[in-house]
This record gives sequence, structure tokens and C-alpha cells, in this order.
Amino acid sequence: MNEHSLSVLEFDKVKENISEYAILDETKGKILEIIPMKDINSIKKELENVQDFMDMLKYDGGIELSEIKNIVMYLKKTSLIGTYLDVEDLYHIARNLRVFRVIKTKFQELEGKYRGLHMRFKDIPTYKGIEELIEAVIDNQKEIKDTASLDLRDIRYSKKLIQNNIKRKFDDLISNPAYAKAIQEKIVTVRDGRSVIPVKTDFKGQIKGIEHDRSSSGQTVFIEPISVVSLNNKMRELEVREREEIRKILLRLTDNLRNNLVGLMEVGEALLDLDYLNAKCSYGLENKCIIPRLNQREYISIVEGRHPLINPREVVPLTFELGKNYNSLLITGPNTGGKTVALKTAGLLTVMTLSGIPITASDKTDIGYFSGVYADIGDEQSIEQNLSSFSAHLKNIQTILIGVTKASLVLLDELGSGTDPIEGSAFAMAVIDYLKEKKCKSMISTHYSEVKAHGYNEDGIETASMEFDSETLSPTYRLLMGIPGESNALTIAKRLGILPEVIERAKSYISDEDKKVEGMITNIKEQSDELEKSNEEVKKLKLEAEKLKDSYAEKVRTLEKEKEEILEKAYKESEEMMKNMQAKAKALVDKIQREDNKKDEVKDVQKSLNMLRNSMVEEKKRKLMMKPKVARKISYGVGDKVFVKSLKQHAIILRLFMNKDQAQVQAGILKMVVSLEDIGIMKEEKKKTYTKIHSHKGSSTTYKIDLRGQMVDEAINELENYMDRATLNGYTDIQVVHGKGTGQLRKGIQEYLKTCRYVASFRDANMNEGGLGCTVVTLK
Repeated sequence: MNEHSLSVLEFDKVKENISEYAILDETKGKILEIIPMKDINSIKKELENVQDFMDMLKYDGGIELSEIKNIVMYLKKTSLIGTYLDVEDLYHIARNLRVFRVIKTKFQELEGKYRGLHMRFKDIPTYKGIEELIEAVIDNQKEIKDTASLDLRDIRYSKKLIQNNIKRKFDDLISNPAYAKAIQEKIVTVRDGRSVIPVKTDFKGQIKGIEHDRSSSGQTVFIEPISVVSLNNKMRELEVREREEIRKILLRLTDNLRNNLVGLMEVGEALLDLDYLNAKCSYGLENKCIIPRLNQREYISIVEGRHPLINPREVVPLTFELGKNYNSLLITGPNTGGKTVALKTAGLLTVMTLSGIPITASDKTDIGYFSGVYADIGDEQSIEQNLSSFSAHLKNIQTILIGVTKASLVLLDELGSGTDPIEGSAFAMAVIDYLKEKKCKSMISTHYSEVKAHGYNEDGIETASMEFDSETLSPTYRLLMGIPGESNALTIAKRLGILPEVIERAKSYISDEDKKVEGMITNIKEQSDELEKSNEEVKKLKLEAEKLKDSYAEKVRTLEKEKEEILEKAYKESEEMMKNMQAKAKALVDKIQREDNKKDEVKDVQKSLNMLRNSMVEEKKRKLMMKPKVARKISYGVGDKVFVKSLKQHAIILRLFMNKDQAQVQAGILKMVVSLEDIGIMKEEKKKTYTKIHSHKGSSTTYKIDLRGQMVDEAINELENYMDRATLNGYTDIQVVHGKGTGQLRKGIQEYLKTCRYVASFRDANMNEGGLGCTVVTLK
């Protein structure tokens, strides 16, 4: 792949769009440096992982990456012995270690669905011990906890005592009427790290102490009263001791990181890799991309391919193939008709696939493995080298012809343009023949009549054209396979009102050969239009036949159901009759048993009755159980959300058993097999009454329950009922609001969550989610 080809295909713009979905700057840089991979196995593995990751984002709640940082950068600071990380760095390392551990656990739990992702991160270690060690020292406000060490606890306790003494001294001073006129404001402030009080300059002699500062106007001086000087001195000593103790704590934590540096760096690299994957997959989902099939042959089959840089509402999807029945595709049509977009679409989708990026096309698209993609598209005139447009064109063609192999894809726009039409068309045909001999795959656009005819008559070359509506004088941007494009210059000129004699004179200058070519193209176009109309009629007839077939099947099914009901009613009546007959027979037997000469007759009567009953039972089974099955048309499939009537509950279809008219569904944690008749298309759900919170792009939806003000047992009981409903409704995350208060309710709830069967994991909420007053719970 040469840089020039990737540039003219605008691959850099695609990468810029993908990089916007990355969180870290390092990831953005990595995305901008993406180039197609050389090894087909590496491409397949990357595409499989991207497919798994997209499915996980779409169907399994995705992963939480909003807090990630490049901890590799933090960890590099620990390389020198004696250095230590600051509080914020350590806080971010702990949070990122937790993020990776939770993600790895999720991959492990979903190994059956996403084995590739599990294997990609399986051997990277987790460090729950280091997480807990840092979290025991640093709180969620990124401050060192009082309990980080015994010495720090004692120092801070002493500081509080002294601070209270200083406050009491100042309160006594401020409240003393003797100093009311002297004090400028009844506040205590700090100057040079010491507590002072503002005093009017004219009265500063009334309050004995040390002057530390003056206001800009000179009317106020800041005095440290003599009564608090010793207390301030003690406070300064404690602050120095506190800083030293914190330094020791941070040094100890940093040494712990340094001892595990290799594994921690692996975690940091894994987080960068996750951000990289998440960016590509988020781009894919946002732009309705798919992962195409990758074949080992040099074969392309693009189905409903869209140019990734054009607004989806404006772009016309293209469908074509190359490399199966022919190696060259010659595209003709008017200028601005979409030929260039078609070439760029083919090149971009191929390059994106070979780079492990999801593409904008149908999932039926098939992309081959090409060792090189070469493109010469648009006017690439080089001002620096003072080359003409045609000279620059020739230079690019020369580079392509030298490097091309059987495993190459070549894209040439307006081949042979920029010079004399006769020589240009001859040059274009020669290049086409050369590429054909090399057996490479090529897409070439041209507007020369001779080249059109050459491509139409040569084996191994397929022609196509960009459709042009001569009525509206505008292109439709549809690619018509097998039809060379016709010239529209004179048609357009005529419709725009150019004098008829000028049009006729122009026609007289067209050579007989060109007229034959245009006539051939017109004839092919007319035949194609007739064929297309016939195909449309066939489609309509086929659609009507399908409707009649469905209607007939439904009627047969209704009749079968009515027949079943009639038979059931008849057999029910016959069973009642048999019961009555058996009762009468039993009475007759009892009567006759008293008469010995009638015993043989009784046995015969009883035997006949039993035979009649068995015959009716067998007939019922044969009629009801062996009736022919009628296929039932359904409008839903696997993964759809439906309503199960017997449960009065929404559920997800896991599997369909069409031969049994049954389906396996999952309603919350409950899986069961139900009849298709028991399933209804899901109606629009009523709005929930609980709070719904949206997190960052690609994350799951969170629901909140407020338990503040309740006793622990009462709150746990309500929480259990709530999680029962949340699990049945398929929620992924919930927020449990318990408030801060004394901490007893939070402690009780989190103790319960550790053993709760519904809970996969839980954590304290972030500051923007409620901090320690809220716990975020991930359900199984």
C-alpha cells in the first residue's frame, strides 16, 4: 500500500472520524497511524475481535471506560528509586486497575459468546490487592485518609485540637466589647500560613500581637494576637510533620507499584487497547457498519456499499462484484455522475477491511485479501515539480504498473484524460490490456467511446455505467452493471435550447465508428430498460403469489383449528356416552351375575364395550395427533422482543422450533419453551415510574431506587423486591441511593449486596453520580 493511494482514497479522513470516538490522546494518535495489515491471519483475528466487541456493545451492555487514563505514563514516573507519585496519580491508577479487572471478569463470564476477546486479555494480570491498598489510603475526593497511618491519625487529631483552641481565642477576642472599635471585620483569615485578624490601623496598638500584612488602602493591618502565637507555632510544626508523613505513605505505595511494574504496564497497555477497540466499534455502530466476510482470494463482492464520508441520507448504495467472472470493471458515464465516488467506495471499503475497521455496507459483502491497493483518482497535478496534469497522471500510472501483481487492486479514474482524445483512448486501452495480462483486479473509469467499445468486446472485462436521467438532466448515481454509458453532451445541449442547426452540425462531425458505438450503447440501454421492466413485473407477480400463498396457509390453519375443535367436541360427547353405557353395563352385570346361566353373555357384552371404547380412543389420537402441520407465517425472529400472553410479560426470543410451532424465550432470568400462538408482537411499553439515567455513549441504561431515611432491614427488603423486578425486566445497572448520614445504612446495604444472588458487582458511585451517598450495582 503506498501513501499516495491511501491519500487519494481519503483514508486519513476516515481515521480522523474514528479517532473522535477515542477517550485517550494516545489512542487517537494510534488510530491516525492505522495502515492495512500485511498478514491475513492478523486481519481475520482483528475483524473477529471487532465483531465480538460490537456485539457486546450492542447486546451485553458494553464496558465502562469513561474514567480511563493512560496509566503507562504515570507508571513510567516510578522508574527512578526514591521518587514517588502524587495523590491524584495513585488515585487514577487504582481506578484504572479496577476498571480493567471488572472488564476482564466480564469477558471471562461471557467467554462462551466472545472467546476471542477473552483470549486477547486472558493472560494480563489483575491487581485487586494494590487497588485496595491505594483505596485504603486515598478517598474518592483524592485526599489522604486520616486512617492512612497511625502517625497521620494522631497528627491530624492534634491539629484539630489546636485549631479549636485558636478559634476559641479569636472568638473571645472578637466578642470582647473593649476591642469592638479596633476590629475592622469579625473574621479570622490567614497570612503566611498563620491565623490573623483584621484591625483598623488607627487602633492597632490596642491589640497586642505580630503584624503580618496591610491592606492596599493602608487602613487595615492583619495582626496575629499574642495569645495565639504559640498555638500557631504548634500548628506549623504539625503541618510539617503531616507533610512528611504523607510523603512516607506515598513513597510506600509507589514502591509497591515499582515492585509490580511489568504487570502493571501490561494492564496500562491493555486499557489503551480497549480504548482503541471501543473507538472502532463505537464508530461502526454509530454509522451502521458491518464486518464483511474476508476471503483468501482476490475477490470483491460489495452489496449496498456506501461511501463512509458521505451523509447516509444523500449517498446512493452501490452493488457490484470483481474478480469472480471478470478481473476488470470498466465504468463509464457523464462527468459528476458518480464514477469517482464508485471507485473511492470500492477502494475505501477494501482498505478499511484490511485495516480491521467495520465498513458501511450490507453484511452480505465479501472482501478479498489484497497485498496492495493502488489508486490514481482526480487531478493530481504536482506544482512543486512543475508537471502538467497529464504528466502527473502518467507518473502515477507508471508507479502503479511497476508495483502491480496478481494480488493487487487497481483503481484508475478517467484513464487517458488530459491529452489528445485519440492518443488518450489508445493509451487507456493499452493500460487495460496490461492490467488484464497481470491478472490483477482493476476498476477503471473513462468517457472515451473507443475504450467503451474495447471493454464491451474483450473477454474478462465487464462494463458498467453511472445512470443519467436525460429528462431531468441529472445523474441518479446508480451503478448499472453490464451496460456501457452513453454520451449525453448533445442531448443535454438540445434540451437546454441550443440552436438545432448547431446540434445537427455537431452530429455530422461525429465519425461513423463513434456513431456505431453510440448506437450499440443505445440499443443495449433500451434492451436493459425492457429487461428491467420485465423484472419489475415478475417481482410484482411473485409478491402477489406470496401474499396468496400466505392467505391460503392462514385459511388452511383456521380450518384445521375449527376441525380440531369439532372433533374434540364429538369425541368428548362420545366419551360421555361410553361412560353412560359402561355404567348401565355394570348394573346389568351385577344383576345377571346372580344368574349362572347368563355369565357367558355378560362377558361378551363387556368385551364388546371395551373394544368399542379402545377403537374410539385410537381414532381420536389418529385424527387429532397426526393431522398435517401447516407452516405459520411469523413476523419476528431470534433476538426480537415479544409479549408472552400466558406470562403477561415481555421476553426475548432465543430460538425458534418451526417444526413444533414453538419458541424458546427468556423473560428476565427465566427461560422456557412456549407455543407460537402464545407470542404476540410487542406493543409500545408504558413509561416506567422509576428514574432512568443515561451514561456516556455506548454505556447501558441505569435505574435508581431511593432508600434514604429507612431502617437497614426495611431498606434491604425493599431493595430485594426492586432487584427482583429489575432482573426480570432485563436491567443491567441500578443506583441504590442510601445517603451518607452515619454510614450504617450504606454499610448494611453493601454487606447484603456481597451475598445477593442478583448482584455481579457493585461500587461506590462517582462524584457526579452521588459519591458515597450512592452505590452502583451491576446485575447478573
